[in-house]
Amino acid sequence: MARGETIGPWRAALPSEAGRVPLRVALYLKKAAGVPVTLANRTAGDTMPPLPEGLLIELVTPLTPTGALDAPSLTRLVQHAAPWAAALVAGTPGVGEALELPPPLRQELFTALLDLVPSQVPLLFGITGASPAETHNLAQQLEREAQQAPAANIIYWLDLPLWWHSNRGLPQALAALCGSLQHPLVVMNHPHLIRGKGQPWKHVNLRTAVLKKLAAVPGITGLIYHGEMRRFLHYYAAVAARPEFMLYEADEYRFLTRPGARGLVSAGAQLTPKTWQEVAHACLFSPLTNGRGTAPRIWAQSQLLLALEESYKLQPASLLKQGLYQLGILTYPTIWPATPAAPAHLAKQFEQVLARVQEQA
Repeated sequence: MARGETIGPWRAALPSEAGRVPLRVALYLKKAAGVPVTLANRTAGDTMPPLPEGLLIELVTPLTPTGALDAPSLTRLVQHAAPWAAALVAGTPGVGEALELPPPLRQELFTALLDLVPSQVPLLFGITGASPAETHNLAQQLEREAQQAPAANIIYWLDLPLWWHSNRGLPQALAALCGSLQHPLVVMNHPHLIRGKGQPWKHVNLRTAVLKKLAAVPGITGLIYHGEMRRFLHYYAAVAARPEFMLYEADEYRFLTRPGARGLVSAGAQLTPKTWQEVAHACLFSPLTNGRGTAPRIWAQSQLLLALEESYKLQPASLLKQGLYQLGILTYPTIWPATPAAPAHLAKQFEQVLARVQEQA
């Protein structure tokens, strides 16, 4: 399988196998071929750099006990994660608690990140609101903040469209939204969050035919995928006519055991970004010819990351904040009141696994 050449702090690659490939097998299947690669979102005349392949690290939203943005903790978190990330993802539903946060706090978070994220690291930031109007208004506020920023940040908006719209008419709605934006849009498919709205009649996944239409909208450049493997393969086929359209895996377990996407969006990577970057790079790009013992080490690291993912997956926002607090990156493990707290037994188990990962790192 071909791999790409180094471009900036990450590497570009051709799409890897989408089948059921164990990590230990996939690592040895990767071979260097020196093949030139076209990156996502690259068209003639583009001024926005392409969406990167590789490891995208999804950040929690640091909060003080009073519910304000914890700016010092945010600074430490960005400094901790950015050197190992192809891009940073923030202000998201779920781990980022964005659907519960008030718009002024989300705007404050975005403004702070504009100053903190290195200019060469893309930032994907969530704009999803409770309604089409709320989503549009937040996006316009953030666009104004981006235009006033002194640094030329690489920005992509991130939206969970089924939160505020059904599949019916969604391509037209997102096309209209993109027409009002200065930066490209990445969409999310997250059935667990949509199911949490408590609307049993609502489709919790983007329909494949709808995604095919979304991929034809010029302003939409990629998708972050949560969900079943079978649907992911259908999505991959649906966007085949637009090879620059990026599909990101967001299931850490599946990525580690069946590496098949062109990139991973990982919230767990903010705990151990260096280890995650090395393992993700091996899954996607590395021929592992840089010395004896490399493959066994990567395999051992991947097993630790799998154990860690298993320990926080039920309450990721709460437990990841607890872990970052344990690591000294967050001053407080505060979660937003609407975010479920992790039961004591899960928190204890998670702390034990994280301590073991730290010892082995």
